[in-house]
Parts: sequence; C-alpha cells; structure tokens
Amino acid sequence: MKVLVVGVNTRPVANSAKKLGYEVYSISYYNPADLNADKKEYLINDKYHGCFRENYNEKELLSLAEYYVDDVDCIFICSGIFESTHSKTPDWNVVGNPPKKIKRMSNKYYITKKLENLGCSVPTTYIAYNYSQLEKYLYDLKSIVVKPICGSGGINVYSITLNTFTDKLYNLLKNLEYPVIVQEMITSDSFSASFVGSNFITFNKQIIKNNMYIGNITPYVPNLKTNNKGVQCIVDSFREVIESFDLAGMNGIDFMIKGEAPIIIEINPRILGTFETIELSSNKNLVKYMIENSEKRFSSCDDLKPKTQYIKRILFAKQKLICRIEKQQNIFDIPMYDAIIEKNEPLATVIGKNDDEINKAVDSISKMVINYEIKQRRDI
Repeated sequence: MKVLVVGVNTRPVANSAKKLGYEVYSISYYNPADLNADKKEYLINDKYHGCFRENYNEKELLSLAEYYVDDVDCIFICSGIFESTHSKTPDWNVVGNPPKKIKRMSNKYYITKKLENLGCSVPTTYIAYNYSQLEKYLYDLKSIVVKPICGSGGINVYSITLNTFTDKLYNLLKNLEYPVIVQEMITSDSFSASFVGSNFITFNKQIIKNNMYIGNITPYVPNLKTNNKGVQCIVDSFREVIESFDLAGMNGIDFMIKGEAPIIIEINPRILGTFETIELSSNKNLVKYMIENSEKRFSSCDDLKPKTQYIKRILFAKQKLICRIEKQQNIFDIPMYDAIIEKNEPLATVIGKNDDEINKAVDSISKMVINYEIKQRRDI
C-alpha cells in the first residue's frame, strides 16, 4: 500500500505507516532526521530553519503533494493545512475528513455557534471587525481571549485583561488582521478528548504556554461532574458532537472546565498532537486503526485505550542555536546535524512516561546544542 502524509510535521504519522510496511510519501514543512519515509518533499532549509511564520507556504506544500495524490492508496492530513481562511481545498480522497470539511471546521466562530445551537456549553463569543468593537468587548467581559477566526496551535492568540492592558498591547491589537474572534477568558487548565470516528479513545491534558500548544499528557482524566453521571456523560455528549458534524478519521475536542462542567473551545478535524502519546500508551498502531475505521472493519477502539501515561513536550530554542542532537530514547523531531535554529523556534520533541524521563531528555538536548552567538565570537 502507498501512503501520502501531508502537513507541517508528518513524522509521527509517516513513521507509524512505515512500521506497517507501507510505501510512505511525506510532504511537510519540517524534515527531522528521524522522519522515516520512502520519499520526502519539504520546505525547510536543513541547515537553517529560519522563522516558521515568515517561511511557511501552504500553497507550495499543496503543490508538492499534488504530484503524488493520484498515485497513492491513502492520504493522511496533519496540522497546518486547510486551516486558514485563504486555504485552497482540493478534492482529495483522504482517511478522515476531506479538505473542505477541515477548512469549515477550522472556522472557530462557525463551530462555536453550531455548538451553541446543539445545546453545548461554549464561551461567550463575538466577532470584532475593528479595534473599537474589540475594546467594547474587553470592557464588557473584563478578561478576554482574542484569536483569528481560522487557525491552529494557538498562533496569534492573546489573553487580555483590563488590569494588564498596556500601550504595547494597544499597539498590537490596533494592528491585528481583522475580523477576529473575542471570547470570554475561562480560568482553567486545557484538556482534549481524542476520537477515531465516533469512538472515544481518551481524555488528555494539554500543555499550553503563552496560549500555544506545546505538548500533552495522555491519558489524563479531568475532574468532570455533570448531572451526577461524571465522565461517561461527557464522553456521550462529545460523541454526539462528533456524530452531529459527521466527522470521520481522527478528531479532537478541546475543552476547559467552568463550574466542574466542560466548556468546548474548538474541534480539531484532523490528526492530533496526541497521536503518538496514544500509540505509545496503547502500544498499538493508530494508522492501522484509522484505515480499518475508514473501511468499516472494526466497530470500537477498545484496543487503543491508553494503559500507561505519557508526557509529550515540544521544546523551543531559548536563543539562536546550532543543533547537534543525536538520536536517542525519548527524543524526537531531531533537526539535521549542524542546523541553525532561531530563538523561539521549535527545537525538538521529548516524550516520556514521567517527569524524570522528560527532564533527562531535556538535559541531554541541552548538552547537544551550541549557542550560536558564542560560537561566532570564538570563530572570529
């Protein structure tokens, strides 16, 4: 079988497909050294990663993918494509939701209103078409979250309260690309529920920093109490949401907790960041299950139920670095040897069963990177 995986980072899915003995084609932005694919097309400069927001080009990524779509048996969609207002949506036959549905589901305002109509609890949500409207909502709600109408990963999401409002924030908000979504700020940890088809897999805790997703803990059961039925009641209500939107493949529901009840924040209609923690925790191949689910060859995901908790963390460079990370246990998404990584750009991913394993991997990475500025001064 020939499999095509497309997205910003295809490594988890491509490697999973390769373990099944498939012929794997990867079309991605990043090109980590531990990506195992028969054919790799990518946008990153292996020796100098630069800044993602400046260099990422979805249109170019899709153009590369078009060379392969007619010659493969399965297409898997990872994050980063079909999630923008300007995304083109080709008629691809994918495992899971088609491009048009991914784009539609990525419209946060549309989803919030649809969820509200279904009777789900959602944050108070408005659209601001200019700064004056945004300012009014800030004074009304006191604490708000401002985000693009479409997007993923927490990019360009800002949390603002009246008592932390500064000139810097004022200038930032005045120059946003409007319209934007304005939501009430909910004081809660962030969680997600992972599904394949309408089959619930697990709850996860999301690791969020500065409103950006930087990892997760799988499995993780939040303290949920609704109608005295607890967790199962929430699972059933989330399953109804998946079925109401007629979603296929892997999907995730992001939520927070307000008054011990879940508040749905958004729905992710494609491969999730929890993909590999689910695989590791269940010791099962998720690509296999997704293909079988799409072909109606199984009716439940009992074998995928997580058994051991895993922690995933995406590390970011704290300064401009020269990367010399070697392949070793618990370290993933490894840049090519001697790659230059800019400050605040993704450096690597660490995954472990506990904080000790995570900290040991982080410590190993710290010994395998070189401060770019210091090296430059030494070389003069």
